[in-house]
Amino acid sequence: MVNKTLKLFLVISLSVNVTLLYSVLMFPNGLQERPQSSWSHTFQIPEPRNCNDHQASLSVGVNKTSTKNQITLVDARNLIKRAYLEAFEVNEFVRKYFRKDFDLTKKAALKEDYLTNYLPFNDLTRKMKFLVDVIHNESQKELSDIGNEVQKRIHKLQNPSDCKTAKKLVCKFPYCGFGCQHHHIGNCLLAALGTNRVMLVDYSSVAYPGILKVFLPLSDTCLMEDLPKQVDEWKGELQENYEHIQVVRLDLTHEGSPNTHFQGLTVPKFLQEKGEFLHDDPNMWWIGQIMGYLLRPRPWVSVRLQQIKRKLNLYHPYVSIHVRRTDKLMMEARKFEIEEYMDPVVAWYDSQVGNASNYTRRVYVASDDLASVIPDARNKYPNYDFVYNTVDDKKLLKDMKQTVQSRQTEDELVALACDLMILSESDYFVGTHSSNVGRLVTQLMHSSSDATFRSRSIDHRMHYHRGLPLTYRAVEDFSGGKGELSFTAGETIVLRSSGEYPSYKGFGRNEAGQEGSFPMYKVEQTLTFVQYLALNSTF
Repeated sequence: MVNKTLKLFLVISLSVNVTLLYSVLMFPNGLQERPQSSWSHTFQIPEPRNCNDHQASLSVGVNKTSTKNQITLVDARNLIKRAYLEAFEVNEFVRKYFRKDFDLTKKAALKEDYLTNYLPFNDLTRKMKFLVDVIHNESQKELSDIGNEVQKRIHKLQNPSDCKTAKKLVCKFPYCGFGCQHHHIGNCLLAALGTNRVMLVDYSSVAYPGILKVFLPLSDTCLMEDLPKQVDEWKGELQENYEHIQVVRLDLTHEGSPNTHFQGLTVPKFLQEKGEFLHDDPNMWWIGQIMGYLLRPRPWVSVRLQQIKRKLNLYHPYVSIHVRRTDKLMMEARKFEIEEYMDPVVAWYDSQVGNASNYTRRVYVASDDLASVIPDARNKYPNYDFVYNTVDDKKLLKDMKQTVQSRQTEDELVALACDLMILSESDYFVGTHSSNVGRLVTQLMHSSSDATFRSRSIDHRMHYHRGLPLTYRAVEDFSGGKGELSFTAGETIVLRSSGEYPSYKGFGRNEAGQEGSFPMYKVEQTLTFVQYLALNSTF
């Protein structure tokens, strides 16, 4: 097994170096700036009557118009980012198998020293991370400016000068947890932005009744109390014309999506019209804007947050993990051991700081099971500083008796809000996307920057409840073996979001209805652009 691992390592190392050399040889004339107004794509506006048939229609990726001796700056950015992600994956893969199978003189300390200091991919990923940071810093101002303008548009929609005459959409959603609740509200806000209506939320039967004490209200000028008692149900703009009705209700308490274009994993059309958009995943950026507006903390909560960070000496860079257990394990997810969260954390710190002895490897832990997670983590990773948001260790012991209902008190809601902010502000986050809170954290990270390389799910891929399916387009043919999915270039692949697959491997269905796994580098994500009426003016 050792020989196989060594051979694999040599093959991967050679492949990376050959790839880098090929890039230099293929593009001797340097980089050429791409015209600001061109996205290489084919776009067709879909008009389905059933949103489940709404297919994504735009492919975003490397510029297919580049010549053999020419590459654009955007292409270079995309290639560097993709190479970094793949190098990081390879680094983690090699570490895992070396730790398991390659015993250096049977001394664990020497083995860890080798993995940390001498594994060539640590140096490679550090250098590539530097290039990625340069790219992100270059695009950060533009992303911030666009994000700020979107927040202003949402605020303007939600606060009309005359609420009596403004059209409204009332959001009603089922009783569920914090993350689930806000993903439902996010669906309503998407519909409100799409139809240019003020969104009002029915908080009469929610799991967190004190939510408006912790987060800012969604509207300062319109109140639920001012609405008529009888309100027509909104079933989607594709089913009926609701333009003449002033107040409609979107009821999400039952299964099934309304017949609308305005749902998760659709992107506002102004991004397509804008030209180049320097974000690896526009879907995530857009949902991040939605969640960023919904989860604006009140000023006193922000003060509490700073107090917690000072108390914990929580300064950048730091890593965070969200360990979801208790009721989640009953039906929806399996138990993940602390090692499964920490493997990516260790790899990240190794690739960033190497063997720096004066560097504190600090990990912020948020969990509904702190009483068992913290002792387990400290016992197995003594060289890491695990911190968490609680008054003292006596409180930690009380967590053992915590119930789902006790997490819904105002104090626990404040703690959850602070957890969300600390997790989303971390330099690297590891969690599970089977958890609504885990997905919320990743979405919030994208609201202020391109967080593609700052988060990692150890189970499902990112998905959005009641949203469009994850759709990809094959960029080259693939002839799969047993259990694999075959397809031809140009074919549409619908990716399954659930399942514990590494980022370099996907599982999905092709146009013929066949299912199987396939390498992700042979496909690229497609985007669906729709016209959100509240965002239809020039940015």
